[in-house]
Amino acid sequence: MKFLLTLIFVSSNAFAYIPSVESLFRHGSNPDITANGVSLTLVVKRIEVTDKVEPKNNDSLLKESKPEDHYKIFYTKIGSDVYKVAQTRYDNGTFSEGSLLGKNYYPNFSPYTIKGSPEESEKGIFQGMLISMLFNNGSFFLNYLKSIDVPVKLNSEIINRQKVTYLASYKQYLVGINKDRSTKKTELNPLKPEDPTAREKIELAMKEPMYVDQKQVKLSRENGEIAWLINAGTFEAVVSYKEREIKRIKYKSQLGDFEVIAKDYWLANGTHALPRYLLVKDYKGEMFQVEILNLRHYLEKESDLINRLKKWDSLLKGKENNEPKPPFLL
Repeated sequence: MKFLLTLIFVSSNAFAYIPSVESLFRHGSNPDITANGVSLTLVVKRIEVTDKVEPKNNDSLLKESKPEDHYKIFYTKIGSDVYKVAQTRYDNGTFSEGSLLGKNYYPNFSPYTIKGSPEESEKGIFQGMLISMLFNNGSFFLNYLKSIDVPVKLNSEIINRQKVTYLASYKQYLVGINKDRSTKKTELNPLKPEDPTAREKIELAMKEPMYVDQKQVKLSRENGEIAWLINAGTFEAVVSYKEREIKRIKYKSQLGDFEVIAKDYWLANGTHALPRYLLVKDYKGEMFQVEILNLRHYLEKESDLINRLKKWDSLLKGKENNEPKPPFLL
C-alpha cells in the first residue's frame, strides 16, 4: 500500500496540478501523528475591534473588554473520524484541579455529533478546523461541511479510479519481477502494452490528475502572498501555498457569517505548528481571541481516560457553572 501511495504521489507531481479541498486541510507540513491522544490549552477572551481585522501580526487592533476564559480540550482517537472528546473549563490561568469549573464529554465524537443546524454549526466548523490541524486529517472537516450542505467532496469521491487501477497493476508487475528477475523478459509491463491503441489509452490516463478537479481551488494572492483559495458555495478558505497552513475560513449562513483568522504559527510542542492566535467572529458579529498556550501528544489508555473522567466528576461534585460560553466551544 505504501508503495502504491508513492506511485500515486510521483504520478500526481509529474505535472502541475490543483490540490483537492481535503488535501489542503491535512496541514501537510506537520509530522505524522503517532499518538492517539492530543490536548490543547486555550485562553479565550471577547474583544472589541477598533479597526477592520486583517490576518496581520498587529495586536493593537485588539482591545480587551471582558475577562479571560480558560479551557483544555482532550481528544482521543478511537477510529476513522471518531474521537472521545472532553472539554474542561477553569476559573483562572493555573488550570489547576481547584480551579476546575466544568466539563463536557463526548464518548463518540464524529462529524455528525454536532447537529447540522445553523445554531450549532459554529461548534462543528471550529472543531473541524481544530481536528484538521491537530491530526493532519481533512476528512472530518469535510464530512461536517457536507452535513451542512457545503458542496465539497472527499478525495475518495473524486479519485481517478482508472488511474489507480493502472498503478495497482504496475505495482503487482514490479513486485513480481523483483521476486524473480528472470520474469522481466517474459512479463509484460502493464503500462506499456503492445497494442498501440491500448498503450495510447493508458498514456492518456496516466497524464490525467489523480483527483478530478472540482473547480473549487485556485492559486492566487492573499494579502500579497501566494496562497490557495477555496470557494465552495457558502464556504471559503485561504491556505498558505508552501506550508499548507490554514490562514482563514469563512462560512456564510442565514444567521450571519462565521469567520476564523489564524495568526502567528509556531511550534506549539516543539515539532508541530499551530496558530498562536485564532481570531473568531461569530454569527452575531461578536469577536473573540483564542490563544493556544500548549499542545501535547500522548498515548491514551482507556483506563487513563476513565480515571480522569471520574476525577473530574469528583472535583465538580456540588459545583454549578452557568456562565455562558462562546458559541463555537463545546
